[in-house]
Amino acid sequence: MNKDSIVVLHGFFQLPNLEKKRVVDAINDYFDSTAREPIRAEHDAAFAQLQREEPSFECKCCGRS
Repeated sequence: MNKDSIVVLHGFFQLPNLEKKRVVDAINDYFDSTAREPIRAEHDAAFAQLQREEPSFECKCCGRS
């Protein structure tokens, strides 16, 4: 695995089990679909809505606030 994958996997391991399941389900939905762009667009929009500049935000992957 490359360093980006290692960082993402580290973040995955920091999640509670229910959230891990949701992530796995979302990844499976993506790979099982023949129309992946709408799935990606939906998740890109959800990511854009996150208030990452707020002091309470902490990245589960790298720990940065």
